[in-house]
Amino acid sequence: MPSDITPAPMTSEAAAHKALVASMRDTHALEKQQIQVLEAHLDLFQDYPDLHARVTEHIVSTRDQARRLEAGLEACGDSASMVKDAMMSAMGFGQSSIQSLGDQAQLKAVTADLMQEHLEIATYRVLLVLADEAGKPDLRHRLEETLQEEEAMAAWLEDNLEAITRRFVELKATDDRQVTVAKERVKQA
Repeated sequence: MPSDITPAPMTSEAAAHKALVASMRDTHALEKQQIQVLEAHLDLFQDYPDLHARVTEHIVSTRDQARRLEAGLEACGDSASMVKDAMMSAMGFGQSSIQSLGDQAQLKAVTADLMQEHLEIATYRVLLVLADEAGKPDLRHRLEETLQEEEAMAAWLEDNLEAITRRFVELKATDDRQVTVAKERVKQA
């Protein structure tokens, strides 16, 4: 027997709350993935001390960001998705493995990290609007803190990209000279 009762339309605040929770879950999984990627990049950045130190700091920040998202989800009556987190972490491992291949692995990794920071900046800006629209002003501080950290990391990478690239060229030139010298020694022996 058909029902004449139609569900009440969702309010803007309810729609924003639903989108906020879904977006925070996705962002939590993204942060977990980024931890895997950044940890793998540390091996690539051994010859770049400033970059290595800054990425190490950002890994700590990224873990804090994931915890802030977990707290935000709890404040919304929800929790992170363990399945989504596991899938994204595995994808992060795969992504970092692929980036570590080839002669320009360090440059590819730095470029990917900078792109990721800009993705996260946009994501946190969206989360701030959703929190406002969902009537969750208590989430603003957590989200703004993370946004500032992401903006700082993006700015650091942008400010240091030229120096990192020059260091890459310097190291490659040194490696090539060492290979040439070694080949000459083998020929002479």
